[in-house]
Amino acid sequence: MLIDPKSPTPIFRQIATHLRQSIENGVYRPGEMLPSIRALAIDIKVNPNTVQRAYDALEKEGLAESRRGVGVFVADHSTSSAAEKAVEQRLLKCIRQGGRAGMTPESIRLAFESALRQYVSGVAQ
Repeated sequence: MLIDPKSPTPIFRQIATHLRQSIENGVYRPGEMLPSIRALAIDIKVNPNTVQRAYDALEKEGLAESRRGVGVFVADHSTSSAAEKAVEQRLLKCIRQGGRAGMTPESIRLAFESALRQYVSGVAQ
């Protein structure tokens, strides 16, 4: 995990983003224990409180659950909901780009439907 201390993004958010992506990509599976706060803090050379803040953020998103005295685990339902949320965020980014480019909501919808048809026809093959 690479942390950029010079980044304007707070370190705890960088950690949370990396872990979120790892969960979405199946590196950590539902029910699997995440690295301990202390071990991760030592590994990436940050304060344990910073890792705790990252884990708290993941818990608020429903991606992780803390088990007192045991550790922090990937939530059982997190993989699909995290992936869906990530796709939704990417779609929203594309919609905003289309809007900034002068596209109407209707033309954005048509472009989305066209792309979806291309995807479905490619998957069906």
